[in-house]
Amino acid sequence: MSKDLERIEINQVQIGMFIKLNLSWFEHSFSMNAFKIVNQRELDELMALGLTHIDYVPSKSDVTVERVKKPELNTSSNSAATPLAETVQARSDAPSFFEDIKDAKLARAKRMEQQKQELAKVEAKFVNATNVIKDIDSLIFSKPEQVLREAGKLVDSIAEVFDEQDYTYMYLIQQTGIKEDVYFHSLNVSILAMTLAHEMRCNPTQIREVGLAGMFHDLGKINIPKKITHSREPLNKAEQNFFEMHPLYGLDIGKKAGLSKLVLHVIDNHHEFLDGSGYPKGLKGESITMPVRIVSIANVYDNLCNHIDIKHSLTPHEAISSMYLRRSSQFDRDIMTTMVKSLGIYPPGTIVQLSNGAIGLVVSINIGRSTRPNILVYDADTPKDKAIVLDLSEESEDIYICGSMRPSMLSGDMFDYLNPRERINYYAAPHKSSSTGQKDPVRK
Repeated sequence: MSKDLERIEINQVQIGMFIKLNLSWFEHSFSMNAFKIVNQRELDELMALGLTHIDYVPSKSDVTVERVKKPELNTSSNSAATPLAETVQARSDAPSFFEDIKDAKLARAKRMEQQKQELAKVEAKFVNATNVIKDIDSLIFSKPEQVLREAGKLVDSIAEVFDEQDYTYMYLIQQTGIKEDVYFHSLNVSILAMTLAHEMRCNPTQIREVGLAGMFHDLGKINIPKKITHSREPLNKAEQNFFEMHPLYGLDIGKKAGLSKLVLHVIDNHHEFLDGSGYPKGLKGESITMPVRIVSIANVYDNLCNHIDIKHSLTPHEAISSMYLRRSSQFDRDIMTTMVKSLGIYPPGTIVQLSNGAIGLVVSINIGRSTRPNILVYDADTPKDKAIVLDLSEESEDIYICGSMRPSMLSGDMFDYLNPRERINYYAAPHKSSSTGQKDPVRK
């Protein structure tokens, strides 16, 4: 919490003030203990708590109280501050009032715990998936049948969430301690490409083939020296020409391994763009097939988010904006629109600021509500392991995302709390209705 904390009388509170409640989370109806009051309803709910004094942060407020004497905030016997424990006024309906709040908060806490458990399961699946990806490079020549079999199983496990009764959640994976970032790119591209294919109503076989194509799209880099593929400096002309051979190398390796025609076709052309600026053939327009367009978009997006040099990586929000606004001639507009719907305007991994002043990290999206994702909220007074995950789809419309932030803009405490990853990684998971226990209806 900010150091410029001031205690004021409750009747001095106004809309636009950033306030801090020194109460248990179960003793009030708000999502957080520290937030900006954005409307009259919140102000009325605050007044209903029966407090006589409250703390507010002038530097985070739109309005301030002038000439307020700042009392001491310690609890020593000589303190002039009014302890918050003594500022709750008696009220005739207090037992039922606080009991109702507690019941609502317990229900919300249960939902948050379920979300965290689901995320833990998804992360475990992601870690297992990376082990399959690692084996591709090492076994593709000696045991191609085993590689194809394991890759097929992995794609099938991802495709399970694309059945006709489930939506897809895209989760940010906080894979602490895993260092093999090079393998995440192929997995990300595969997951993103399958998500796009599903949203574009491709059939299960097409989704599976696109997933395999995403997984194997960079297969040819096996034949490119790491000093080129891992270079953080601009490549010279000879190095760039060598690098641009990797689709052809991949095609050759894939043929020997027995990959399908569609997967081979995508490997060969995944760097082609609609405006003819791609390589190795400089294909244009209708000569570029739909599977290639899908994998190409997923590939570019993940490369922008996970640049070989971290300093040049864009936030997920910036990556989508850059592709949509600055490179639109290179990509299929319908697929780009589908990606925005699938990932949301603020994809997982984006640092956001909310209208009530809170800062958080988008951890998953709500399909069909691109501006209302699930956000891990920074709260200095809440332990990190009990951090609030705010589902904006269940919150008042007065609480919304104002904009995105780069991780470098966070304070040290915020950065450690939210733990934004240097590398952005995703995984897909089924989304079931928490209110009815039934799956969401199918979108037609």
